[in-house]
Amino acid sequence: MEDFDVFTDEIEFTKPLYKNILNKYVYEIPLYLSGANYQSGRKLLAEEYLEANDETSCAFHLSESVSASLRIMAVYRDEQLKAAGNKLHRITSHIKPVKDLIDSNPMCKEDEKLFDFISTDAAEITKTLESAKIEEDPLHKRYMRFSSENNVDNFRKILNELPKEWTVVQLTAPYNPNENLKPMNEFRTEIYSIYLTVFTNDYLSETGPFTVNIPANLNKEGEKPLFTELYSLLDENYETISNAQFLNNKRLVQNYWSRREDIDLRMKSVINVMEKEWLGGWGSLLTGKLVEVGLKERIVKLVDTTISDWGFIKLTAKQRVLLYNLIESSPVLTSHQIKPCIRRILTEHGNTEEVKQALEKIDCQTCDKEFKFLNELCLQCLSKAFESIHQFTLVDGIKAFSQVATSVKEDDEWVILKKAERYPVILIVDEILDSFPWETLPILNHHPVCRMENIHFIYYLFKLHEEQFVGGYFEASADVGRYVINPDKNLERMEKRMCSFVNYWCSDWTGHVAEPPSPEDYLRHLTQADIFLYCGHGDGCHLASGGGGAGVEGVRARAVCVLAGCGSVRLQWAAGRGPPAAPHHRLHVAASPMVVGMLWEVTDLEVDKMVSTLVSLYVPSTAAPAWPSVGKTKWSQGQLDTDVAEKSPFVPERDLLRAVARSRGSTNYVMIASSMVARGLPVRISQRN
Repeated sequence: MEDFDVFTDEIEFTKPLYKNILNKYVYEIPLYLSGANYQSGRKLLAEEYLEANDETSCAFHLSESVSASLRIMAVYRDEQLKAAGNKLHRITSHIKPVKDLIDSNPMCKEDEKLFDFISTDAAEITKTLESAKIEEDPLHKRYMRFSSENNVDNFRKILNELPKEWTVVQLTAPYNPNENLKPMNEFRTEIYSIYLTVFTNDYLSETGPFTVNIPANLNKEGEKPLFTELYSLLDENYETISNAQFLNNKRLVQNYWSRREDIDLRMKSVINVMEKEWLGGWGSLLTGKLVEVGLKERIVKLVDTTISDWGFIKLTAKQRVLLYNLIESSPVLTSHQIKPCIRRILTEHGNTEEVKQALEKIDCQTCDKEFKFLNELCLQCLSKAFESIHQFTLVDGIKAFSQVATSVKEDDEWVILKKAERYPVILIVDEILDSFPWETLPILNHHPVCRMENIHFIYYLFKLHEEQFVGGYFEASADVGRYVINPDKNLERMEKRMCSFVNYWCSDWTGHVAEPPSPEDYLRHLTQADIFLYCGHGDGCHLASGGGGAGVEGVRARAVCVLAGCGSVRLQWAAGRGPPAAPHHRLHVAASPMVVGMLWEVTDLEVDKMVSTLVSLYVPSTAAPAWPSVGKTKWSQGQLDTDVAEKSPFVPERDLLRAVARSRGSTNYVMIASSMVARGLPVRISQRN
């Protein structure tokens, strides 16, 4: 082998060979693979395609690099259910590949005579093969599997089939070789950039998905890196809440509240750093599609006019889309966020070959001529390359689009843009980035936002419920409600609060209070209810075990689930390189369209405020006065004061994601508010209800 040096015992891989090895590893793996290794290989392939400016292939490989083990769970569950319903399933599933091979390679007459001569049972075997019922799975099931059907063409097909109202964005941590060497709690802080991939966006049109690389884990001198601070904060939050039960004197109680306030301030700081120092202007890529079409058209015209007037004839299609999104979001961004983003759009997302040609005439001691990505170059080289390509300075280029952003920020004609209604955003978040409160970023905190595990599950759940989707929303009912409240019998005040609320606002709901339901009852709640509410420790899914051993995954869930316990939708990491698991995984495998829960430990009173506000906004009720006006002085004793006047007009919210965003405002604690996330697909109460 030419690249092998027998004297140094080292192999120097050429780029084509390196890519071939990666492809061989990714595509020729066994069916039941190691999810962690599969994801690592896909991330490396994505970087290779990004370097080659193949944006769609890069996006496809990044889409394969998240929550792979959950796909294995879904495939296994599907196989088990098929085998339970059809004892011949395993046999016929092995017959199909053979039958496909025979059909694709028909025998000539001579071969048929020879086969008849060798086998006296040929006619009977042929009859058996033809009688075997072999049904082809639909694409949304086949795409879950790790096969040749996971390809760029089918990836494009899936994106085209998703509702046009959606904005789908994936946040991915780059490959880190230390994943193979260090424990999770060590390598999880070693992230210095993230890939932000836009799968669907209002401005994409013909350009297709694209990816930008954003610096991450930034910190100022004397401060902890962002990842280190977040995990330290979550650990202290857990310790503080866990020890609250042992407080037995006034000094300890005062210390508890002091620590809670400190934790809250630190979470505010984390969100501030995420917004200003980390995402900056790139946060514009997380926003949803504008409902009013005319606003989008005006933005496009404004940016295109600037490009034409200043002569930016060599801007790429990707640069245009980035500028459209940035200018559209400029009313909610500061100039310190906008200007650096404009600079990076103009310099780091241009035509790589043109930059390489321009740099041939520039001598720089710090930049490598064999760079992979433009963001590896120093600002001086990027500025000189920009001037060589466009024939005017980078400063002038930044000034041109800054003026456009300022006019959109300040002119009265654009005031409507700041509070314009938007369609839903679906965030696909890499497991290692999942602990961050993305939804509470200022640029997103009023938008309808939900999270999903990967593009595979988005497509899977959408196709399962496609008949119920209208205008990008799962049209749900609110006729049947079920609940489980305080099954462990040790949250007495929470029990009194939530029972009094449910009895007042949802009087026709039924469920279990101060007792665990049987596994059969729990599963019936999931399959029969439109809305299922769990108020207790954790997520409550353990209550489903025992019902034939199937658990949650063994049923077809129809309920929108609200799980109000500590860490009820948190990813729990296994030892070693084991994949993370969470209750919403099992519920999504069981086809539940939406699960709302908490990312970390919370306190019951503040969560009760949020959850009761959420349900009162979302679920229609004949109760009067409206829940915000009800007196709650003795709520913890189970008593409500309904002899009051309406404080202000009550505006319900049938869009569940908007109701979640509004309900966060019912607590004064940022730590509590940012813990609530929605995992699933956009849901709203049907107008017929």
